[in-house]
Amino acid sequence: MGTAINMNRLEMLPTEYLERMKSLFGSEYDDFINSYEDEPLKALKFNPLKVREETVIKLINEWGLKRVPWCQDGYYYGGDIRPGLSPYHAAGVFYIQEPSAMITAEEADIGPDDLVLDLCAAPGGKSTQAAVKAGILISNEPIPKRARILSSNIERLGLSNVIVTSAYPEELAVLMPETFDRIIVDAPCSGEGMMRKDETAISEWSAANVQKCVLRQAGILDNAAVMLKPGGKLIYSTCTFEECENEDQVRDFCQRHEEFELLKSERILPHKDPGEGHFCAVLIKNEDDKSIRTKMSGISAELSDIAEKLRRGGIHVLRAGVQKGTLEKDKRGREYYVPSHAESMAKSFDRDDGNKINITSMDICLRYLKGESIRCEGPDKEGIDMSSAREGWMTVYYDGYPLGNGKLTGTVIKNHFPKGLRLM
Repeated sequence: MGTAINMNRLEMLPTEYLERMKSLFGSEYDDFINSYEDEPLKALKFNPLKVREETVIKLINEWGLKRVPWCQDGYYYGGDIRPGLSPYHAAGVFYIQEPSAMITAEEADIGPDDLVLDLCAAPGGKSTQAAVKAGILISNEPIPKRARILSSNIERLGLSNVIVTSAYPEELAVLMPETFDRIIVDAPCSGEGMMRKDETAISEWSAANVQKCVLRQAGILDNAAVMLKPGGKLIYSTCTFEECENEDQVRDFCQRHEEFELLKSERILPHKDPGEGHFCAVLIKNEDDKSIRTKMSGISAELSDIAEKLRRGGIHVLRAGVQKGTLEKDKRGREYYVPSHAESMAKSFDRDDGNKINITSMDICLRYLKGESIRCEGPDKEGIDMSSAREGWMTVYYDGYPLGNGKLTGTVIKNHFPKGLRLM
């Protein structure tokens, strides 16, 4: 059935697109076009800040996972496997991502002291990959709706070193010249690498849209050039095959900005590599006598200070690190603390000395993720470790991974898993 669907999509491809691909691939064109008969490849990336080795081994065996060659934590999955419905997904143990796209953050050469900007970050695949290596990451998405999705993914993976913003590149460039050690630009593009799995990418393609993307990409890159420190690296990527959006775009950028040098570029092609297709280029901003090594005025390397700098500059900051809970009052006016979902997701079972339960039953876990209360008596009692539980607010874990909050009263834990995240 999958082949028939993909053959139908092949028939949907615009004639002009096919002609452009013939010109691009030449003798490889038949191999390229025949790749549309293959099923799209799916993958997930484990979160090294959370996942235990035994869980990786368990899921490799249960789901038949195979390693993505260019990403240490990436694995292909197939068949009827639906990782998005697994409690491990809700717990932030892994992120589902197109395998080709995993190459970008891997090529960024990010170190633990680096201040990193992901300029076009939603839905968050590259940011979640970069954050585990960076000192501080600013993860930016100009479109507010997409920025909220980005923020939710950052929260789910329990990342505490990320500032999520929603701003246009030029707004950030005015505020933060020569600030970042690494900048990732996964640019909006014509999306040709999405055509095998997404009919929308086919319907939206046109030669005119390709040219619009070229102009938009150039503007984003020019602003990124302003924000990168001398000696820093700019990583540019797309999921299109167009040379004008890839190699030509990089060449033109280097002509406009002579201080930049191309270190390497790489293509992942669906008829050669196990992925949907991606382009990635790494550039360095060279230092010379004319370099202005400005720093953020009055700003230390602390995340909260950077976030405040952004807010004062009019940048919409959706989250800065781990969002804290709130102080509320009961009917008698007594204050009590209500923990946030973000706080629970950033916790580690072994380091959590607070009020908590650990669910060991898959059935009970799925009921919690659907928003049901948990009864700590009767048959359910055998599926919950209550050894660290007491009345009041608590963190709910599954297999030692955080899922969210609950509140124990008597023998019932009221569910406080966010409504917008609940399984249907």
